Amino acid sequence: MKKILPIVIIIVLLILIKNNITHILNFLSNGSTLGSLEKTLTVEEKKNRYLNERLKYVKTDKFIEEEAKEKLGMLKEGEFFVIAPTGAPLDRGEIKVDTTPNWKKWWELFF
Repeated sequence: MKKILPIVIIIVLLILIKNNITHILNFLSNGSTLGSLEKTLTVEEKKNRYLNERLKYVKTDKFIEEEAKEKLGMLKEGEFFVIAPTGAPLDRGEIKVDTTPNWKKWWELFF
């Protein structure tokens, strides 16, 4: 009995040490998890602020007017839509037109 008692005490102490180390490691990992969650929270708060500002802007008459002009092509009464002429192409070289009949092109392609 005297020989077994120290072994039992050592086993119990080892189990207690293992449990304490496990709890310490869990605490440390939860601390790092908390840090990453706080970073995520700040990013999401910034995103939320941006979206709220965007929502306020979208509800204004200025935004509605811009969208109607740009995407729908609508104009206010008294406004005119002007299409400016485009410049002529810079390359004014001679254009060569191939007048070879299609049947001859096919013949040359396959034979």
